[in-house]
Amino acid sequence: MIGKLKGLVDSVGDDIVHLDVGGVVYEAHCSTRTLSALPQVGHATVLHIEMIVREDMIRLYGFASEAEKL
Repeated sequence: MIGKLKGLVDSVGDDIVHLDVGGVVYEAHCSTRTLSALPQVGHATVLHIEMIVREDMIRLYGFASEAEKL
C-alpha cells in the first residue's frame, strides 16, 4: 500500500498531478484544492495518498494534508 509520496512535481493536469519519485513518475488524482496548493513544476512536494485497488484498475488519490485525506 502507498501512504505518502515525496518527490518533484513533473506536470499538473485538470485533476491529476504527475510526481517524480526517484525517476518513477506516479499519477495521482487530486482535488482542485490540492492542485492549487502544489508548488511549481520541478519543485519538491509531499502528497498523502489513498490507493484504490479494484479488479480492473489501481488508482492513486493525492491529498495536500492528512486532514484533507480523512
